[in-house]
Amino acid sequence: MGSSDKKKKEKKKDFQKPKLKVGKTKPKASNFTDTSFKSKCEPGVFYLVYPIVLQQQLSETAPDVIERFKHQLSLTSSRTDTQRRDALSYLTGQLSTNPPANPVGTSTLLQKVLPLMPDSSKSVRSQLLKLLQQLPAEEVRPHIQKAMLYIRGAMTHLSQDIKDDGLNYMEWILDVAGEELVASPGCWVKPLKDFMSVLGWTISTAPTPATKAGWTSAPRTTFGSKNFGHSFPRQMIVLAKFLELGLKPEATNLWNPNDWVDNISMVPRTPDSFGYLGLFKPPRDEDGEIYRNREDRQDIFAKRFMDAVEAGVDMAKKEGGAAGRAAAVLDKALRDGMGDCERAFRVDDDEDIWTGYIM
Repeated sequence: MGSSDKKKKEKKKDFQKPKLKVGKTKPKASNFTDTSFKSKCEPGVFYLVYPIVLQQQLSETAPDVIERFKHQLSLTSSRTDTQRRDALSYLTGQLSTNPPANPVGTSTLLQKVLPLMPDSSKSVRSQLLKLLQQLPAEEVRPHIQKAMLYIRGAMTHLSQDIKDDGLNYMEWILDVAGEELVASPGCWVKPLKDFMSVLGWTISTAPTPATKAGWTSAPRTTFGSKNFGHSFPRQMIVLAKFLELGLKPEATNLWNPNDWVDNISMVPRTPDSFGYLGLFKPPRDEDGEIYRNREDRQDIFAKRFMDAVEAGVDMAKKEGGAAGRAAAVLDKALRDGMGDCERAFRVDDDEDIWTGYIM
Protein backbone atom coordinates (compact mmCIF):
# COMPACT_ATOMS: atom_id res chain seq x y z
CA MET A 1 0.00 0.00 0.00
CA GLY A 2 2.84 2.32 0.81
CA SER A 3 4.61 1.72 -2.49
CA SER A 4 1.40 2.48 -4.42
CA ASP A 5 1.06 5.92 -2.84
CA LYS A 6 4.67 6.66 -3.60
CA LYS A 7 4.19 5.84 -7.29
CA LYS A 8 1.12 8.09 -7.49
CA LYS A 9 3.05 11.04 -6.06
CA GLU A 10 5.87 10.55 -8.51
CA LYS A 11 3.37 10.54 -11.44
CA LYS A 12 1.83 13.79 -10.12
CA LYS A 13 5.17 15.54 -10.31
CA ASP A 14 5.29 15.05 -14.05
CA PHE A 15 2.08 17.09 -14.51
CA GLN A 16 2.83 19.88 -12.02
CA LYS A 17 3.80 23.27 -13.51
CA PRO A 18 6.79 24.83 -11.76
CA LYS A 19 6.38 28.37 -10.44
CA LEU A 20 8.96 30.65 -12.04
CA LYS A 21 10.22 33.72 -10.17
CA VAL A 22 10.34 36.84 -12.31
CA GLY A 23 12.46 39.92 -11.56
CA LYS A 24 15.34 40.64 -9.22
CA THR A 25 15.66 39.22 -5.76
CA LYS A 26 14.99 41.55 -2.85
CA PRO A 27 18.25 43.07 -1.56
CA LYS A 28 19.40 42.00 1.87
CA ALA A 29 19.46 44.47 4.73
CA SER A 30 22.74 46.21 5.53
CA ASN A 31 22.83 44.53 8.96
CA PHE A 32 21.97 41.05 7.59
CA THR A 33 23.66 38.16 9.39
CA ASP A 34 23.99 34.82 7.67
CA THR A 35 23.02 32.12 10.17
CA SER A 36 22.95 29.16 7.75
CA PHE A 37 25.56 26.48 8.35
CA LYS A 38 26.10 22.77 7.68
CA SER A 39 27.62 20.24 10.06
CA LYS A 40 28.87 16.72 9.52
CA CYS A 41 27.55 14.13 11.93
CA GLU A 42 29.10 10.71 12.45
CA PRO A 43 26.66 7.82 12.76
CA GLY A 44 26.12 6.55 16.26
CA VAL A 45 27.37 9.77 17.92
CA PHE A 46 25.01 12.06 19.84
CA TYR A 47 25.51 15.86 19.68
CA LEU A 48 24.21 18.63 21.92
CA VAL A 49 22.41 21.37 20.01
CA TYR A 50 22.67 24.94 21.36
CA PRO A 51 20.38 27.74 20.19
CA ILE A 52 21.89 30.67 18.25
CA VAL A 53 21.40 33.98 20.07
CA LEU A 54 21.64 37.23 18.07
CA GLN A 55 22.71 40.37 19.91
CA GLN A 56 20.75 42.59 17.55
CA GLN A 57 17.32 42.02 16.04
CA LEU A 58 17.55 41.56 12.28
CA SER A 59 15.58 44.06 10.25
CA GLU A 60 14.82 44.22 6.56
CA THR A 61 14.76 48.03 6.71
CA ALA A 62 18.15 48.83 8.23
CA PRO A 63 18.94 52.53 8.88
CA ASP A 64 21.15 54.27 6.36
CA VAL A 65 24.40 56.11 7.06
CA ILE A 66 22.67 59.42 7.82
CA GLU A 67 20.31 57.89 10.35
CA ARG A 68 23.15 56.02 12.05
CA PHE A 69 25.15 59.26 12.30
CA LYS A 70 22.20 61.07 13.87
CA HIS A 71 21.60 58.17 16.25
CA GLN A 72 25.22 58.18 17.43
CA LEU A 73 25.08 61.96 17.81
CA SER A 74 22.07 61.59 20.09
CA LEU A 75 24.01 59.09 22.22
CA THR A 76 26.55 61.78 23.13
CA SER A 77 24.07 62.92 25.79
CA SER A 78 23.74 59.40 27.24
CA ARG A 79 24.03 58.85 30.96
CA THR A 80 26.75 56.21 30.68
CA ASP A 81 30.38 57.16 30.05
CA THR A 82 30.94 54.19 27.72
CA GLN A 83 28.10 55.15 25.39
CA ARG A 84 29.24 58.77 25.21
CA ARG A 85 32.82 57.72 24.47
CA ASP A 86 31.80 55.14 21.83
CA ALA A 87 29.44 57.61 20.16
CA LEU A 88 32.22 60.21 19.92
CA SER A 89 34.57 57.55 18.56
CA TYR A 90 32.07 56.66 15.81
CA LEU A 91 31.59 60.31 14.88
CA THR A 92 35.36 60.83 14.79
CA GLY A 93 35.72 57.90 12.42
CA GLN A 94 33.08 59.35 10.09
CA LEU A 95 34.74 62.77 10.11
CA SER A 96 38.17 61.28 9.34
CA THR A 97 36.99 59.65 6.10
CA ASN A 98 37.75 61.16 2.71
CA PRO A 99 35.51 63.00 2.05
CA PRO A 100 34.30 63.57 5.64
CA ALA A 101 30.83 62.23 6.36
CA ASN A 102 28.97 64.90 8.35
CA PRO A 103 25.32 64.99 7.25
CA VAL A 104 24.19 67.30 10.08
CA GLY A 105 26.76 70.08 9.57
CA THR A 106 29.43 71.51 11.85
CA SER A 107 27.06 73.92 13.59
CA THR A 108 24.70 71.18 14.78
CA LEU A 109 27.59 68.92 15.68
CA LEU A 110 29.28 71.57 17.83
CA GLN A 111 26.00 72.38 19.56
CA LYS A 112 25.78 68.74 20.72
CA VAL A 113 29.42 68.01 21.62
CA LEU A 114 30.67 71.30 23.12
CA PRO A 115 28.80 70.73 26.43
CA LEU A 116 30.96 67.60 26.89
CA MET A 117 34.13 69.65 27.48
CA PRO A 118 33.78 69.59 31.30
CA ASP A 119 32.65 65.94 31.26
CA SER A 120 33.53 63.90 34.33
CA SER A 121 35.05 61.05 32.29
CA LYS A 122 38.65 61.41 31.11
CA SER A 123 38.10 59.06 28.15
CA VAL A 124 35.13 61.12 26.96
CA ARG A 125 37.13 64.36 27.08
CA SER A 126 40.07 62.77 25.24
CA GLN A 127 37.80 61.41 22.51
CA LEU A 128 36.07 64.79 22.22
CA LEU A 129 39.42 66.47 21.54
CA LYS A 130 40.13 63.98 18.74
CA LEU A 131 36.74 64.74 17.22
CA LEU A 132 37.28 68.52 17.37
CA GLN A 133 40.64 68.16 15.65
CA GLN A 134 38.90 66.54 12.66
CA LEU A 135 36.59 69.52 12.03
CA PRO A 136 37.50 71.91 9.17
CA ALA A 137 38.98 75.17 10.44
CA GLU A 138 36.89 77.36 8.14
CA GLU A 139 33.68 75.81 9.52
CA VAL A 140 34.74 76.27 13.15
CA ARG A 141 35.64 79.97 12.93
CA PRO A 142 32.02 81.27 12.86
CA HIS A 143 31.41 79.50 16.19
CA ILE A 144 34.41 80.86 18.13
CA GLN A 145 32.39 82.73 20.77
CA LYS A 146 30.18 79.73 21.51
CA ALA A 147 33.18 77.42 21.81
CA MET A 148 35.02 79.85 24.10
CA LEU A 149 32.19 79.76 26.64
CA TYR A 150 32.73 76.03 27.19
CA ILE A 151 36.53 76.25 26.94
CA ARG A 152 36.65 78.91 29.66
CA GLY A 153 34.29 76.82 31.77
CA ALA A 154 36.64 73.84 31.50
CA MET A 155 39.74 75.95 32.21
CA THR A 156 38.30 77.31 35.46
CA HIS A 157 36.71 74.04 36.64
CA LEU A 158 37.22 72.82 40.21
CA SER A 159 38.75 69.55 38.98
CA GLN A 160 42.43 69.83 38.05
CA ASP A 161 42.08 67.12 35.36
CA ILE A 162 39.31 69.07 33.63
CA LYS A 163 41.41 72.24 33.90
CA ASP A 164 44.27 70.47 32.12
CA ASP A 165 41.95 69.32 29.33
CA GLY A 166 40.61 72.87 29.14
CA LEU A 167 44.14 73.91 28.13
CA ASN A 168 44.03 71.27 25.38
CA TYR A 169 40.79 72.78 24.08
CA MET A 170 42.33 76.26 24.24
CA GLU A 171 45.32 75.09 22.18
CA TRP A 172 42.94 73.56 19.64
CA ILE A 173 40.97 76.79 19.17
CA LEU A 174 44.21 78.81 18.94
CA ASP A 175 45.51 76.51 16.20
CA VAL A 176 42.22 76.59 14.31
CA ALA A 177 41.29 80.28 14.58
CA GLY A 178 43.81 82.11 16.75
CA GLU A 179 43.83 85.43 14.92
CA GLU A 180 40.05 85.54 14.69
CA LEU A 181 39.76 84.55 18.36
CA VAL A 182 41.72 87.46 19.85
CA ALA A 183 39.69 89.92 17.73
CA SER A 184 36.28 88.51 18.71
CA PRO A 185 33.95 90.11 21.29
CA GLY A 186 34.86 89.10 24.82
CA CYS A 187 37.65 86.78 23.67
CA TRP A 188 40.65 88.88 24.76
CA VAL A 189 40.09 90.21 28.28
CA LYS A 190 37.93 87.37 29.59
CA PRO A 191 40.39 84.56 28.69
CA LEU A 192 43.20 86.63 30.21
CA LYS A 193 41.22 86.89 33.45
CA ASP A 194 40.79 83.12 33.40
CA PHE A 195 44.52 82.60 32.94
CA MET A 196 45.24 84.95 35.83
CA SER A 197 42.74 83.04 37.97
CA VAL A 198 44.16 79.56 37.34
CA LEU A 199 47.74 80.79 37.71
CA GLY A 200 46.97 82.70 40.89
CA TRP A 201 48.32 85.98 39.53
CA THR A 202 46.01 88.75 40.72
CA ILE A 203 46.52 92.46 41.34
CA SER A 204 44.88 93.94 44.42
CA THR A 205 42.82 96.99 43.48
CA ALA A 206 42.34 98.17 47.07
CA PRO A 207 45.78 98.33 48.76
CA THR A 208 46.11 97.85 52.49
CA PRO A 209 48.55 99.80 54.69
CA ALA A 210 50.79 96.72 54.91
CA THR A 211 51.02 96.31 51.12
CA LYS A 212 51.79 98.61 48.28
CA ALA A 213 49.26 99.45 45.61
CA GLY A 214 49.22 96.98 42.77
CA TRP A 215 51.12 94.26 44.63
CA THR A 216 50.83 90.93 42.85
CA SER A 217 50.21 87.63 44.58
CA ALA A 218 51.45 84.50 42.80
CA PRO A 219 52.24 80.92 43.78
CA ARG A 220 55.79 80.91 45.10
CA THR A 221 56.34 77.20 44.53
CA THR A 222 54.75 74.27 42.74
CA PHE A 223 56.22 71.52 44.90
CA GLY A 224 53.27 71.42 47.28
CA SER A 225 50.96 69.67 44.81
CA LYS A 226 52.06 67.07 42.30
CA ASN A 227 49.21 67.79 39.88
CA PHE A 228 49.68 71.55 40.03
CA GLY A 229 53.43 71.10 39.54
CA HIS A 230 52.75 69.58 36.12
CA SER A 231 49.94 71.98 35.23
CA PHE A 232 51.64 75.23 36.20
CA PRO A 233 54.30 75.21 33.41
CA ARG A 234 51.75 74.15 30.82
CA GLN A 235 49.43 76.98 31.79
CA MET A 236 52.23 79.46 31.19
CA ILE A 237 53.07 77.88 27.80
CA VAL A 238 49.45 78.17 26.60
CA LEU A 239 49.27 81.74 27.91
CA ALA A 240 52.44 82.56 25.97
CA LYS A 241 50.85 81.18 22.81
CA PHE A 242 47.72 83.25 23.44
CA LEU A 243 49.78 86.42 23.91
CA GLU A 244 51.87 85.74 20.80
CA LEU A 245 48.74 85.66 18.65
CA GLY A 246 47.17 88.70 20.28
CA LEU A 247 50.24 90.93 20.48
CA LYS A 248 52.18 90.03 17.36
CA PRO A 249 52.88 92.93 14.96
CA GLU A 250 50.35 93.23 12.18
CA ALA A 251 51.50 92.88 8.58
CA THR A 252 52.01 96.27 6.93
CA ASN A 253 51.62 96.74 3.19
CA LEU A 254 53.17 99.51 1.13
CA TRP A 255 50.73 102.39 0.71
CA ASN A 256 49.31 103.00 -2.72
CA PRO A 257 47.47 106.29 -3.53
CA ASN A 258 44.65 104.28 -5.10
CA ASP A 259 44.13 102.12 -2.01
CA TRP A 260 41.64 104.49 -0.37
CA VAL A 261 39.36 104.26 -3.42
CA ASP A 262 39.55 100.46 -3.41
CA ASN A 263 38.87 100.24 0.32
CA ILE A 264 35.72 102.32 0.02
CA SER A 265 34.26 100.09 -2.69
CA MET A 266 35.31 96.76 -1.13
CA VAL A 267 32.94 94.64 0.94
CA PRO A 268 34.24 94.04 4.51
CA ARG A 269 35.61 90.53 4.98
CA THR A 270 35.49 90.36 8.78
CA PRO A 271 32.27 89.31 10.54
CA ASP A 272 30.36 92.19 12.17
CA SER A 273 32.81 94.71 10.73
CA PHE A 274 31.03 97.72 12.24
CA GLY A 275 30.12 96.05 15.53
CA TYR A 276 32.58 98.21 17.43
CA LEU A 277 30.32 101.22 16.76
CA GLY A 278 27.55 99.67 18.85
CA LEU A 279 24.80 101.05 16.62
CA PHE A 280 22.32 98.19 16.97
CA LYS A 281 23.46 96.51 20.19
CA PRO A 282 23.64 97.57 23.84
CA PRO A 283 27.05 98.99 24.81
CA ARG A 284 29.61 96.41 25.86
CA ASP A 285 31.62 96.52 29.04
CA GLU A 286 35.41 96.51 29.03
CA ASP A 287 35.61 92.72 29.36
CA GLY A 288 33.24 92.01 26.48
CA GLU A 289 34.61 94.68 24.15
CA ILE A 290 36.03 93.97 20.70
CA TYR A 291 39.77 94.60 20.45
CA ARG A 292 40.39 94.27 16.74
CA ASN A 293 43.90 95.73 16.43
CA ARG A 294 47.13 95.16 18.28
CA GLU A 295 47.32 98.61 19.86
CA ASP A 296 43.98 98.22 21.60
CA ARG A 297 44.95 94.82 22.95
CA GLN A 298 48.29 96.18 24.15
CA ASP A 299 46.63 99.07 25.98
CA ILE A 300 44.15 96.96 27.93
CA PHE A 301 46.79 94.33 28.69
CA ALA A 302 49.22 96.94 30.03
CA LYS A 303 46.46 98.52 32.10
CA ARG A 304 45.09 95.40 33.76
CA PHE A 305 47.44 92.41 33.42
CA MET A 306 51.02 93.49 32.76
CA ASP A 307 52.10 93.90 36.39
CA ALA A 308 50.58 90.56 37.41
CA VAL A 309 52.24 88.63 34.59
CA GLU A 310 55.64 90.24 35.16
CA ALA A 311 55.61 89.46 38.88
CA GLY A 312 54.43 85.91 38.27
CA VAL A 313 57.11 85.31 35.63
CA ASP A 314 59.83 86.57 37.98
CA MET A 315 58.70 84.19 40.73
CA ALA A 316 58.50 81.24 38.33
CA LYS A 317 62.02 81.95 37.03
CA LYS A 318 63.40 81.82 40.58
CA GLU A 319 61.77 78.43 41.07
CA GLY A 320 63.65 76.94 38.12
CA GLY A 321 62.95 73.55 36.55
CA ALA A 322 60.01 73.12 34.20
CA ALA A 323 58.30 76.21 35.64
CA GLY A 324 61.41 78.30 35.04
CA ARG A 325 61.70 77.17 31.42
CA ALA A 326 58.01 77.87 30.79
CA ALA A 327 58.41 81.29 32.42
CA ALA A 328 61.27 82.08 30.02
CA VAL A 329 59.00 81.28 27.06
CA LEU A 330 56.25 83.48 28.49
CA ASP A 331 58.74 86.27 29.19
CA LYS A 332 59.92 86.20 25.56
CA ALA A 333 56.32 86.41 24.29
CA LEU A 334 55.75 89.30 26.68
CA ARG A 335 58.81 91.23 25.51
CA ASP A 336 58.09 90.62 21.83
CA GLY A 337 54.47 91.68 22.15
CA MET A 338 54.81 94.61 24.56
CA GLY A 339 58.29 95.89 23.75
CA ASP A 340 57.01 98.91 21.83
CA CYS A 341 54.00 99.66 24.04
CA GLU A 342 53.53 102.78 26.15
CA ARG A 343 52.67 101.69 29.68
CA ALA A 344 50.75 103.74 32.21
CA PHE A 345 51.42 103.60 35.94
CA ARG A 346 50.13 105.38 39.04
CA VAL A 347 52.34 108.07 40.58
CA ASP A 348 50.23 109.10 43.56
CA ASP A 349 47.72 106.74 45.19
CA ASP A 350 45.74 109.60 46.76
CA GLU A 351 45.31 111.44 43.49
CA ASP A 352 44.37 109.69 40.30
CA ILE A 353 47.52 110.77 38.42
CA TRP A 354 48.92 108.63 35.62
CA THR A 355 51.96 109.00 33.44
CA GLY A 356 53.53 106.86 30.74
CA TYR A 357 56.87 105.52 29.59
CA ILE A 358 58.22 103.46 26.76
CA MET A 359 58.86 99.90 27.84
